[in-house]
Amino acid sequence: MTGSVLARMFVVRHGETDSNSNGIIQGQLDTQLNATGLAQAAITAEALRHVCFDKAFTSDLQRASKTAERILQYHSGAELVQDSALRERFMGEMQGKKGPVNTKGLSSIETNEALVQRCITWYNRAIVTYISSSITNSDISEGRCRNILVVSHGAFIATLFRTMISSNDVTCPAELKLRRLPTLGNTSISVVEYRAVSRAKHREVDVVVLKYGDIDHLRGLSVMEENADVEANRL
Repeated sequence: MTGSVLARMFVVRHGETDSNSNGIIQGQLDTQLNATGLAQAAITAEALRHVCFDKAFTSDLQRASKTAERILQYHSGAELVQDSALRERFMGEMQGKKGPVNTKGLSSIETNEALVQRCITWYNRAIVTYISSSITNSDISEGRCRNILVVSHGAFIATLFRTMISSNDVTCPAELKLRRLPTLGNTSISVVEYRAVSRAKHREVDVVVLKYGDIDHLRGLSVMEENADVEANRL
C-alpha cells in the first residue's frame, strides 16, 4: 500500500486475571491483574517502548487501565483517557460464573447489535475524530506518524476488528477475511495503519489491518488460548 502513513493504532488486550485462568466470565466486573498479567504487561511495555505514543485510550476497568499505565511508563507525554465505552461486553447474571455458559435468550446480557454499535460509536468518536483533527498538512509533508494506544477486552476488540474487516473500506491479510478471527491472548497486540493517498485530486485515508492478536513479544511466557467471555459470546 502506498501513501504517507498518518497514524497507527496499537490495540492491546489487558493482561491475565485470576478469573481468566479459572475460566470465569468477567464481563464488566472490575477484576485485577494477577502475577502473570503484571508480567505480561511489563513485557508488552518493553515491546512497545520505542513506539512514540501521542494518545492513549483504555477501558476504565482496572485490568485494562493498569495494563495501559504499565505500557505508558515509557511514554510520559501521552495522554491516557479512561473510557467506559471500551469495557468488555456486559454479561448480566453470567458475570462471575464459570464458563462455558449458554447465554442465548438471557435478556440481561448486552446484545450483539448493541456491542457492535458501541464499538462503532467509540471508534468514530475517539479514533476517527482524533486522526482527522490532529493531523496537519505539515505532518503529512514531514512524514509525521501519530501513534495511538488502545487497551480493552477480548470481546470488544474482536467485535471492533470483525466490524472493520467486514467493511470494504478496510484492507487486511486474506486469512483474516477467510476464517474466524483467532482468540486474542492476554496482552496480544493488533495494529491498524492509516495512510493518506491521493485519488482523482482528492486526499483520502486508506485503512489496513497489519496484525491481529500477535503474541510474539511474550517470548514463550504462558498465554491462555481460551477466553470465557468470548466463548460465552459464541454459544
